[in-house]
Amino acid sequence: MKATVLFITSLIFIAATCEEPVDTVVGSSNDTEIKNMSFTLDTTYLSGASLVARGKAQNDGRDRITPTWYVEAQFYTDSTYITKLGGNNTAINVPLDPGQQTFWTISFSSAQVDVRQFPRFRVKDIRAIYKN
Repeated sequence: MKATVLFITSLIFIAATCEEPVDTVVGSSNDTEIKNMSFTLDTTYLSGASLVARGKAQNDGRDRITPTWYVEAQFYTDSTYITKLGGNNTAINVPLDPGQQTFWTISFSSAQVDVRQFPRFRVKDIRAIYKN
């Protein structure tokens, strides 16, 4: 009986340790996330061997966001958001006062994967950061 309990406990532990953590961070987890931001994703498209996402970022907070800050996003193969291709960021060199917004464009390409195979790609996990 003890052997069966130990075996089942071991299986549960192995299964739990094999699960990959959900990572919504493109760059360093030490970067400082800018709170009170909202994002719109206006369009996505293929451009040569790159995936491109364009949208707007808005400062919904009470503090001014000062340059240089970054918008980052993760790129996925499709709307299931199961297979992640990778991520990238773009530098924003304009300040944003409360209520203001600006445009952003992020592109992604890969030496490991031909991203042109994923014309229905999706973008998720958009955030604004200050790099540390």
